[in-house]
Amino acid sequence: MVFYIRFLKAPRFTKQKGAVSASALVCITTDLGDAFLTEDVDLHVALTAEGTGKALYQEPMTWKAGKRELPISLGPFPAHLSQQTVVLAVTAADCAKLQAPLPDSLIGKSGLPLVVSGWSAPFGGSQSLVAEKLVERRFGPDDKLGLRIWEETGNSIARHIWDAAVASVIYLQKIITGDPGVSAPLLQGLLRGSRSGPLHAIELGSGCGIVGIALAELLPECSVTLTDLPEVEEIVTKNIAVARPAQSSALQFQTLDWDEALPKDLCSGSVDLVLVSDCTYNADSLPALVSVLDRLLQMSPDAVILVALKRRHESETIFFELMRSAGLCNLHLDCMQLPSEHEQHDQIELHCYGREGKHQK
Repeated sequence: MVFYIRFLKAPRFTKQKGAVSASALVCITTDLGDAFLTEDVDLHVALTAEGTGKALYQEPMTWKAGKRELPISLGPFPAHLSQQTVVLAVTAADCAKLQAPLPDSLIGKSGLPLVVSGWSAPFGGSQSLVAEKLVERRFGPDDKLGLRIWEETGNSIARHIWDAAVASVIYLQKIITGDPGVSAPLLQGLLRGSRSGPLHAIELGSGCGIVGIALAELLPECSVTLTDLPEVEEIVTKNIAVARPAQSSALQFQTLDWDEALPKDLCSGSVDLVLVSDCTYNADSLPALVSVLDRLLQMSPDAVILVALKRRHESETIFFELMRSAGLCNLHLDCMQLPSEHEQHDQIELHCYGREGKHQK
């Protein structure tokens, strides 16, 4: 499983006797926060200037196996440092070189790292001396995708990035860029083929919105609607605001309760692609999820559904039974491996669904 650097206590400046110190408390945990990294990992901690990314101070640290948290204490510095707006970056890197913190890779030579880096919200200067309870993920630059996504640092799993969402982004990127190692004819035809108008995509249970936002940044002439319950609106709206969609592509958020009727204006009444990642973990919500998928394909019979999941328990098999009962056919299955501890890997399943008979020869 992939591990994520999170702030247990948001970074802050503390003034004392004409000087200032910066501190934070971090952990390295899974997407659900249910386990901590059990390997030693060298970290690169840096205070950087907001906007330029210039490193103002850098220091190596080590996460020790068996720990549940790592306190960070930097300084003391001259008091005027707190007059600058800064960001605290914590990355897994070659600390011996003390390079400026760089974004993580999704694909490319290095690929997704075992430990996903974190950047804090800005603090100091015109901002508060204490950063907001947020962490930013930065992906690129060798991916052809400069993706930046904010997460909350609290306990709400709805406002965090999950592993299958990261795998979905990598998968979509490989398809759109024509990676020869991927063979998914239906999605390749949809995302790389000629179209008479913009592609309409909807993401269900979008959370932070990483998958739909990545699609809009990768694919020109793409209209993406991110949907979830009202509790995610603030964080997903923040991510939409900093997104950089491709030419003629657009993003919007719309609340959607799977137990309620579909809004008439959803995706302008037409859907080409439905994105679903890590939404099958809760067996109680599966009938409602499949019902929404069924209704979306009643509205747009030719639509394709991409479902990404990491199997966490046996009850998820109910999803596949419900999909078959609804006449939604599993047309293609790919598997992707994400890094895990001790040189192991986790498997993410990527299922391509469509209405029975619509995409079958």
